[in-house]
Amino acid sequence: MSERQIENEYPLFPILKGESVGESGEFSGRAIIVRTPKDLLREWDADHIVVLHHDLAEYFENNPGHLDNLFSSVHAVIAEFGESIGDFASFSYVREVIGIVKVQDATHVLENDMHIRVVAEENVGEIFFVD
Repeated sequence: MSERQIENEYPLFPILKGESVGESGEFSGRAIIVRTPKDLLREWDADHIVVLHHDLAEYFENNPGHLDNLFSSVHAVIAEFGESIGDFASFSYVREVIGIVKVQDATHVLENDMHIRVVAEENVGEIFFVD
């Protein structure tokens, strides 16, 4: 193992990539998979990173207030849908929450309570497996 890898506490390669919107930065926490609107009806812990299934795109398009409520409750949101300009990006920016869109198969690769780290810079959002 190289010295660089020994010094680095996190893996060097992301397990998923998407487009960063809103706030840049990084956050570590536990993934919570949301596949239906009913899954949104819960208490969000400080370390939750919400992972939104692509089927929710239309739901949030028709209910932007629910998207705003979500962004006011968590520090990071990963979505299989979304654009770099739109409601998702706007709420992410206003609420200063890391938002990553267009992460294909996020709800299939990630699991509930999986410890992950999200890194958002400019137009790139990356998700790393922590443990």
